Amino acid sequence: MRPSLKISIITVSLNSVSFIEKAIKSLRFQTYPNIEHIVIDGGSTDGTLDIIKKYIDGIEYYISEPDSGIYNAMNKGISASTGDIVFFLNSDDYFADDRVLEDVVFVFLKNPDIDIVFGNQIFDYGKKMMIKKQSFEVNRKQLARMTIQHQTLFARKIVFQQTKGFSEEYKVVADYDWILNVFLVRKCRFHYLDREVSVMSTQGKSWTTNFEKERIKVMKKYFNNCEILRFRIIPQKIKNFKKLIES
Repeated sequence: MRPSLKISIITVSLNSVSFIEKAIKSLRFQTYPNIEHIVIDGGSTDGTLDIIKKYIDGIEYYISEPDSGIYNAMNKGISASTGDIVFFLNSDDYFADDRVLEDVVFVFLKNPDIDIVFGNQIFDYGKKMMIKKQSFEVNRKQLARMTIQHQTLFARKIVFQQTKGFSEEYKVVADYDWILNVFLVRKCRFHYLDREVSVMSTQGKSWTTNFEKERIKVMKKYFNNCEILRFRIIPQKIKNFKKLIES
């Protein structure tokens, strides 16, 4: 494949010594050559910086300084990026295989009108892996029910420029707010690629933070009360009730 599109891979880290090397190596193994790696560290003190420096020859931009939250760090990465396409490879995640970027770029080249490409997510539960298919049609109802895993989502840089990145108002759902904005307001075009993109650790912030209240706050910007009740609150209560009676 002619490497005509440049991909900016942004890795945000903070005290990630246990897993960031696996993330970096998974990027190094990619068959697609036109990549820039940007690492935004929040001031790690556990040895993370030693690992980053070990691979510094393949990192185009790197900074380690305190930030005001994960989305502040992600926005720093966006500002530093120079690629045509942007992807966030979290420090505790890694690519599903070595052809992910090559396959994604092929989709963008074949479909120049597409703004965003997303695929499937693998969840790492330690003793087992679970694949989450995201083959649903992107529409208003589906986005009210669930989000697209941002760890599988590639977007053209211009989309981030138009939205000025992520809102730093939220702690854990600014990516959901961004997806709703680009689809419902800006009418960006999404394309589903039926292949696994990345492996996500279940030990990250979103797994240890109760984000439902913040999610509802975001939904109120884009959905009416009836939609929120019908497509999110009631299904969640039913899901929680089933878990209770099955336990």
